[in-house]
Amino acid sequence: MMRVVGCLVYNHDLRLVAVGAALCALACYTALHMLSRAAASGGRVRLGWLAAAAIVFGTGVWATHFVAMLGFEPSIPFDFAVDTTAASLGLAIAFSFAGFAALLGALPGAAALLGGGVTIAAGIGVMHYTGMAALRLPGLLHYELVTVAAALLVGLLFAVAAAASFRVGRRLAAAALLWLSVCGLHFTSMAAVWIEPIWLDATPVAAPVGLLAVAVSAGGLLIIAVSLAGSMLDQRLAARAMQEGERFRQFADSTFEGILFETGGIITDANAVFGGMVGREPKDFVGRELAAVFSADTVDLLAPIEVAGGTTPAEGELIRADASRLPVEILRRVISGPAGSRAVLAVRDISERLEAQRRIRQLAHYDPLTGLANRLLFQDRLSTALALAQRSGQGVVLLCLDLDRFKAANDLLGHPAGDKLLAEAAARLAGSVREMDTPARLGGDEFAVIQPLNADPDAAAALASRLVMELSRPYEWEGQSVTLGTSIGIAIFPQDGATAEALMQNADLALYRAKQDGGGAFRFFKPEMDWRLQQRRELERDLREAAARGEMEVHYQPLFASETLDLVGYEALLRWTHPKRGAVSPDQFIPVAEECGAIGPLGRWVLDMACAEAASWPRPLRIAVNLSPVQFRQADLAGMVATILHKHRLDPARLELEITEGVLIDDGERALAVLRRLKALGVRIALDDFGTGYSSLSYLRRFPFDKIKIDKSFIHGLGEDHDAEAIVSSIIAMSHSLRLDVTAEGVETEGQLLRLRSEHCSQVQGFLLGRPHAADRLHHRTHSPAERETPMAATLP
Repeated sequence: MMRVVGCLVYNHDLRLVAVGAALCALACYTALHMLSRAAASGGRVRLGWLAAAAIVFGTGVWATHFVAMLGFEPSIPFDFAVDTTAASLGLAIAFSFAGFAALLGALPGAAALLGGGVTIAAGIGVMHYTGMAALRLPGLLHYELVTVAAALLVGLLFAVAAAASFRVGRRLAAAALLWLSVCGLHFTSMAAVWIEPIWLDATPVAAPVGLLAVAVSAGGLLIIAVSLAGSMLDQRLAARAMQEGERFRQFADSTFEGILFETGGIITDANAVFGGMVGREPKDFVGRELAAVFSADTVDLLAPIEVAGGTTPAEGELIRADASRLPVEILRRVISGPAGSRAVLAVRDISERLEAQRRIRQLAHYDPLTGLANRLLFQDRLSTALALAQRSGQGVVLLCLDLDRFKAANDLLGHPAGDKLLAEAAARLAGSVREMDTPARLGGDEFAVIQPLNADPDAAAALASRLVMELSRPYEWEGQSVTLGTSIGIAIFPQDGATAEALMQNADLALYRAKQDGGGAFRFFKPEMDWRLQQRRELERDLREAAARGEMEVHYQPLFASETLDLVGYEALLRWTHPKRGAVSPDQFIPVAEECGAIGPLGRWVLDMACAEAASWPRPLRIAVNLSPVQFRQADLAGMVATILHKHRLDPARLELEITEGVLIDDGERALAVLRRLKALGVRIALDDFGTGYSSLSYLRRFPFDKIKIDKSFIHGLGEDHDAEAIVSSIIAMSHSLRLDVTAEGVETEGQLLRLRSEHCSQVQGFLLGRPHAADRLHHRTHSPAERETPMAATLP
């Protein structure tokens, strides 16, 4: 160390040493500044900045060496060989370029540091010893190898440290370390030199040291200064461009659309939104072809979009990082600039819009509960199937289905259970048909199946049989087994109907026949079914006008006390005498009236006539009137009853309204509310046909009944059927326990009457005691049955 200091102090002009050191410091800082510009650039620009940094640093090292050598005072004259001196400059620049390139290369961190630092240090050493070889003087140069090795080690360590500092962004520290590498190697190497004087024929003439120093320093300084100024100016312009670019990128990233730039099918840039859409960072696909992020079909679409002038969007697909596909809308436009033309693509995610459209289509064409086609889609598919059949000469099978016993199960178990049963039935239905068939839910428990390109009755029967079997299998609901069933009507195009409306109507007729036959079966349409429909329609039309034409009449059947056979009241029964059909059975016209809506006006008319008749009787006998389940669902039934009672000034206690269990099953809570309003008027409530339906004892507990009427089917079994006798005895005993009156309907024999009297039945009614008669034939007596020709009453049976 002392040797180096001594060499520096005693063998050098310190003024020139200071000039060389300053020149070296400026060169190191400028070179690293330019190297940072190279690191921030790419392509040819990067290569240009790399070369400029190598020239500046190589020239700086070279100028530092020769300015310092001009300050070297060996006490003998010397000069320099021009060719070797020039070679030393070239070597300095070449090694600097290689070292800087290694430092900025794609090698891992440690390899880049070692490669760059070693190459830079080697360049400084090669330049120094080549420059020493250019020295011409009357003597021989000798080197102390240990000091030479120390000089090279100093240069290497500081060069590697400078490379490490530069890689972590500490440019000023890197410049200082690089300066130490150059100066340390040079002056340590100079301390290793000693000169052996010899005699030469031509002694070199010492050049004017000051002039040479000024020339070398000025030249090096000029190169370095110009380079530094250019580098700083470029950095400022680059910073401004970066700011503008950042502003543009922020603007692009703030949009709701993905933005992508491409030139010749190569992606040149993209915003963050687009990166988020494909699930990758933009740097992962910038520089790659469009096919890296777009599907092949979408890439083919992009050129026509450009031809369209950029105003027509197209729909395509992005390929995401996970290989999934994202539907997008793309608008492409070509823009021109100083660097040439390139295309900008605006990409919008339309997955939510497509999903919304799909859901709208789903809601518009599919049943939300079952997922089957709804009525709208069904009608469209049926029309399409018929059009295809007409062109191909083939047929179409239409099956209409109703679930048997669904209404009762829905009322008994509740609507959630009903929904689950419908969904399960729909799943079984869909699983039993062909893929080309269309299963549909038309509403409620009504379903249909379209079988296109099929006119084979055997195939239709096989499908219907399979559906009956599948839909009749038990269903599960909260641990309970629920058994339904299905009835199916079948119509075949073209023989059963040439239009969708006719085919649907005839399939419905066949379904109606299947249900009439007991359900759990299928029926094919037959022409006579259409005749029956016409007859039904005529009956419906006549029924609506029957009361106005005076064809309807109320008959009255008497009710008697069982023990005394005293007359206690009448039941009102509706009779229809048609001018052409004659007497029409209530079993025939009452269901039609309920289905077509005529039961409301008819029921009011019967109630009004019965109350008017009862009000005219000299004795306060009771009048019983049946209420249809359809009547019971009227908005203000209690109000209507109150109005009629008030109109005829009839004591409400004389009116007895009879209902069946169907009223209670439809809507128990509403039924309870209606019955309470009726009871509040003072009228009596009777449960008719007890024992024929569910006959739930909970009905007797929940609802305010005054009387139970035992169905005539049990009365007819008295004396012949032990089970019927047991049921009648049980009902009478239960009624007495509940403090309810009990009436036996359909008493036709003395034996039946005696048995009922022995069981202490409250009231009896039947042909044995009195048949129904019109009001003008009533005789209000209290004596024996022989004196009674009292018709029994009139209601809606």
